[in-house]
Amino acid sequence: MVMVDYILHCDNVVTQTQTLVREDNRFVEDGKLLRSGLLEMIAQTCAARIGYLGAGKPVKIGVIGGVRDFEVFDVPYVGDTVTTEIDMTSEVFSAVLADAKVTCKGKVLAKCSMKVFVIDNA
Repeated sequence: MVMVDYILHCDNVVTQTQTLVREDNRFVEDGKLLRSGLLEMIAQTCAARIGYLGAGKPVKIGVIGGVRDFEVFDVPYVGDTVTTEIDMTSEVFSAVLADAKVTCKGKVLAKCSMKVFVIDNA
């Protein structure tokens, strides 16, 4: 299940992705993306960052180590284009901490802090 259509920007601190909410998405119900789908978009943006920055190297796996202060203000509908942005706040050994937000049409839909552990897939 892929919930990132495009990487709009990626550097060592900020990553932005864009996704079109589709009817066949497993997190869509009654024409709306569920709250859990917003969290999955954040997790997949973290994974996209790991893959993008590690291009040409062996694939690494990101495992969610924790989610803090997850707030949902609204949800997008099928046909909406959603942007997810993560800002890396710290990176120690294999753990990264990111502040994240999901927006649509200039409106913040959700935000949280997410801890991800990066492990080698060897």
